[in-house]
Amino acid sequence: MCEDVNNDQTWIDPLIDKITKNIDEGLKDVRYEASIPTESFFLSDMLFLNITANFNNGTEKKMSINVVVKKPPSSACVREMANAEDQFHNEILFYQKYGKRYPEFPRCLYAEEKSPSDSVIVLENVIIQRGYDVTKWKYDIPLEYTLAALREIGRFHAKTYAMKEQHSDEFFDIVRNIKETRYFPGTNLQKILNVTGSRSVEYLRKQGYDAHICDKLEAEFQNAYENIILKVIEPEEPFATLCHGDWTINNTLFKRENGELKAMFIDFALMRFGSPVIDLSTFLCLHCAKEISKDMLDNVLKVYHDSLRKCLIENRVDCEKYSYEGLYEDFKKRGLFGFFIATFFLGIQMGKITRKPEDFIDMDPYNCGMELRSIGGDEISEILANMLLKLKDFGCLDHIL
Repeated sequence: MCEDVNNDQTWIDPLIDKITKNIDEGLKDVRYEASIPTESFFLSDMLFLNITANFNNGTEKKMSINVVVKKPPSSACVREMANAEDQFHNEILFYQKYGKRYPEFPRCLYAEEKSPSDSVIVLENVIIQRGYDVTKWKYDIPLEYTLAALREIGRFHAKTYAMKEQHSDEFFDIVRNIKETRYFPGTNLQKILNVTGSRSVEYLRKQGYDAHICDKLEAEFQNAYENIILKVIEPEEPFATLCHGDWTINNTLFKRENGELKAMFIDFALMRFGSPVIDLSTFLCLHCAKEISKDMLDNVLKVYHDSLRKCLIENRVDCEKYSYEGLYEDFKKRGLFGFFIATFFLGIQMGKITRKPEDFIDMDPYNCGMELRSIGGDEISEILANMLLKLKDFGCLDHIL
């Protein structure tokens, strides 16, 4: 759903002029309709525009395009909480330095970085322009969607490997300019995750699971942010690549074309240089939490790796250093990353939250963590505990136990 924009348009009119000049200098009779999406909560201020114009070349040809305008949140509190200024820097960096190379990303029609709150990104609305759409599933998603998403993230990682090897100066220029927005000591996420991290162990202990293992896990998980997360995100060759950084179903669009389900990714504000497992484990632990098992991980990682390998070959990159065996070992080493994201976000993703997302913004981080830890009660605790044991079967706890 959207609502029409009837408020002050003084900032929109100059933006429209910049957008249309980027499209074609010879446009005239430019008109637009603006609306605000109301179906979801967005950290960014969002605006949908339908822009129409005539070409000033003596023909009857007209131009019509639908775009999404993103601006930092109007609330200074939210901007500070989300490190919005740095997030906008990263997304602009992605589209200007990487995304423009490839048609599988939304076309960026205009971007301006102007701190602290006047940055703007204008992207092609691929839902209207190309027929992609969000999926109704937020968790326990059908296997077809999981595999389509994994194949596409495999192609994305492969192309970034190709850029890293064949255009290393440009690639590492992007890497050097990425701003850390989430994973650094003292962030609110550190305080939240160290509260939610041991939820699964508490449940296992109540169920009479091995006390010695529970003691070891609890000691590690109570400081999961320092003991695990900050170590996992450190890039390590050869697998370090450009990661989406926030790869969830919320940032993945789908469409069916000639019978094939295709995926497209949006929202690269948290992109980073690191292991592809950062992306893979986040998606799998949030959206396939009940299905995770050793066999399932083996199967889906092979689908991902087959897509990665095929794209590497197409881009004339030596595949040997990116072997499935190497990926398997990297997942064992870093696969808990997505699990810990799930400890505070799975209940929200499954719709168990009773508060509005914006209610958490003003909360003290510890109380926020306690609130997130309790979402969904034993149902979510059991899912997390079972997922942890399945990751243990795969080898993700070998370095702890």
